[in-house]
Amino acid sequence: MSVQGSSRQPTWIEVAITNAGVMKASTAITWAWCWGIAREVLKHDPTVEEVAEWWNMSNRTAYRSHATFKKAFPMLDSPALYVDNPAIFPIVKKASKKMSDFENNIKSRKRPTDVAVMRIGFLPFNPEVAA
Repeated sequence: MSVQGSSRQPTWIEVAITNAGVMKASTAITWAWCWGIAREVLKHDPTVEEVAEWWNMSNRTAYRSHATFKKAFPMLDSPALYVDNPAIFPIVKKASKKMSDFENNIKSRKRPTDVAVMRIGFLPFNPEVAA
């Protein structure tokens, strides 16, 4: 229920917090973001190892983030439905274009900002929209 008394659809971050807690919800949304950007650049659904390699993170960290995503969104098999959401996909696509030259971006320390990642977490949760 919203403050006004009418029901509303929960946001992605609210669903993640309910299922995994505040800290893990942030990790889950960030994993979906990183997975989506890697998918746009690689042009296929990436494995956990491919996401780790693309983002220059350890496989162990990538697997922990992936597990956190699965805990936060047990109803999703992968971040694909999240990333393909019509409200989220353009944001991820735009970010992937900016991040396509990964090596130079790492050298200049350009990474997705917390604000950009979390902005997409506050969109209404509706995994069926992308299906």
